[in-house]
Amino acid sequence: MFETAEAITIEEILEKEWISTAFQPLISIKRKALLGVEALARCTAPGEDIPPTEMFRLAAEAGKLLELDRMCRKKALEAFAPIHVQNRGLIVSINVDGYAIDSDVVGSGTLIHQVKALGISPNNVLIEIVESRAKDSQALEDFVSSYRKNGFLIALDDMGTGHSNLDRIPLLKPDVLKLDRSLVSGVAGHMTRLEVVKSFVQMASRLGSLALAEGVERQEDILCLLEIGVDVFQGYYFGRPAMRMARDEIVAERIDLLAAKFKETATERFTAQKELYASHDALVLGLCKRLADVSTVGLDRTLTCFIDESDNIECLYVLNASGVQISDTVCNPAKLRKRKRFIYEPARLGADHSLKEYFLPLRAGLPKFTTQPYISLASGNRCITLSARYQAPDGRSCILCADIDHKD
Repeated sequence: MFETAEAITIEEILEKEWISTAFQPLISIKRKALLGVEALARCTAPGEDIPPTEMFRLAAEAGKLLELDRMCRKKALEAFAPIHVQNRGLIVSINVDGYAIDSDVVGSGTLIHQVKALGISPNNVLIEIVESRAKDSQALEDFVSSYRKNGFLIALDDMGTGHSNLDRIPLLKPDVLKLDRSLVSGVAGHMTRLEVVKSFVQMASRLGSLALAEGVERQEDILCLLEIGVDVFQGYYFGRPAMRMARDEIVAERIDLLAAKFKETATERFTAQKELYASHDALVLGLCKRLADVSTVGLDRTLTCFIDESDNIECLYVLNASGVQISDTVCNPAKLRKRKRFIYEPARLGADHSLKEYFLPLRAGLPKFTTQPYISLASGNRCITLSARYQAPDGRSCILCADIDHKD
């Protein structure tokens, strides 16, 4: 427990308004701009150093959570008002404690009055809510609806933590989804975590929300997040919370550095990907040309020879024009042993692939197709599948499918 809790009471903090505001920048790399700041409460009690979490714990124990919540917002808006006068394009992000949202709070209009009294446009205010802390779902929905109608922006904070209620996201339709630091920190070297972040970014895009990564500290994580569609960032890399706004030239220097690095790495990545996919295409089309002289009886033997010639091919199999497998699935045994599980089993002769991503485009008329990376049901490894049409010696249309190793 915090040692000075008895020396300073929450009632004294509220009465004497021992609250100040620190700002942390919200950065868009692709727009090369400072979009706004998050306002973070700090206790200024003389001679004390009470962390915000401790201050809010004291308020909760004393039944003063709503009063503290409102005081912090009041101080934040007062500190932002002169900044708003100088730059009316900046957004201020303020926190509303989910525990403080109930049916009485929804209709109070306190925040609306505070904003209008200070001459701040509601369009420049982003309300951050940790929805998992809101116990009354209907009150939360009414709160969001009411403030959105008045022009405020809504953000759901701490997305990706264990307490997030994902079913609330489509109901609340937030303007911003803030991805928690526990999810984005170290994402550049963590494929599983990256896939989870991708799912949030894709969901945000479909809902018309902006994905914001908070707590970023490493350049490699930011570049990785940029690659999958995150554009707004907050964290120590761009600046720690401070009572004064970050200097424009420091922020601009960081943005320019990242923008140049992203452009460089993206160009290198696309060039390498283009060369890799070109080599894959050449390989599969070459195999198709050789298969054009092979009857159904010799398919498995020929596919086995192909596997022996190409180390990066995991599996090969042939479909007919209806998507039914007319060969066995010939696999590289070393790659199968690498990730063998009971749920991973190569498809057999006669298997129906007519609903698979690599078959449907060819059914629609494309001569060849390459899938996005996925986990192969044959091996359990991450792969891509290349499918290409060819004509068998008897004139039938066939499709060669090749599962190829894929590493990000």
